Amino acid sequence: MKKVINMINPSSKVAGVSLPELKKTEKEIGAIFPEEYKELFLATNGAKFGEWTLFPIQSNGLAALTIDIVRQNREKRPINLPNDMICIGENTKGDKLCYRIRKRFLQELIFIWNEKTGISKCKASTLSEFIDWYVPKGNSTKPKTVGTFTVESGELIVTDPCYQVDEEDLHIILSNVKNGKWTASIIYTDEEVVESLFAFYGEKKPSGKWYECEKTIPVDSAQAGIFDFAVFGRDEAIQFAVKNVYDIEIDEDGLKYYVACCDVVASDAQGGVVPGGAISMSGYGDGIYEVKVKYNPSKEVIGVLIDFGEEDE
Repeated sequence: MKKVINMINPSSKVAGVSLPELKKTEKEIGAIFPEEYKELFLATNGAKFGEWTLFPIQSNGLAALTIDIVRQNREKRPINLPNDMICIGENTKGDKLCYRIRKRFLQELIFIWNEKTGISKCKASTLSEFIDWYVPKGNSTKPKTVGTFTVESGELIVTDPCYQVDEEDLHIILSNVKNGKWTASIIYTDEEVVESLFAFYGEKKPSGKWYECEKTIPVDSAQAGIFDFAVFGRDEAIQFAVKNVYDIEIDEDGLKYYVACCDVVASDAQGGVVPGGAISMSGYGDGIYEVKVKYNPSKEVIGVLIDFGEEDE
């Protein structure tokens, strides 16, 4: 939480509330806050990040507030907001940041309720994750090189590493791929969410037109990558001890390779390289994503891009 507090606009930081004030607010809204929310508001009763502002809690240390989290959810609650949602903040467009109530507890999942469409979507698994994503980062849209890998088979497989090679409908296989050293880079949005994973032959980004593949790829483990077909899923390719940050039980063939991918995606860069390929987080999570390809004059594949951009609503 200290990292998140440091990312909040300094001008919005004020003295935190007391634990009794938190409990009083919970009683008034009829639900119990997640622990990280309590931790944040014990440190500061005010938080602005990017275009978002969290509603403060009425405190004895502050003059009467014109708006606070209780008043927002009683007097100024949007008419069409689902009954199981509690507004905890808003942006400059009027969209609301919400928790969802489950059995008197507010879940950690973060939802955005759209002011114009009245549609709510889950945008992050925790408040700290949401803040980390939505704090503007300098030059975050500039591609970041995350490493190199080698292609030797002349084929690439573009897929979520949780799938097996024989699940042909779930991935794209590219043939006539130029062998040699490939460079991997990640492009981020302004909120530092992965927008695309880009791999290309050599050290210089290829010019020319992108061609969309006829197929798209599904993602079920919030990550996807570009791999040498002959290496993908082979545990023997991982000649090092995996960290296994998610404590996955490695009890089947191919799981060590998958765990190595998960470890890379769990890094601050949200991606990187593994033996024989490149991997990254798939934007905001699971979904169906487009894949684009570039060719050289000899019709060899020399560039592959997975586009994790959100579809227009």
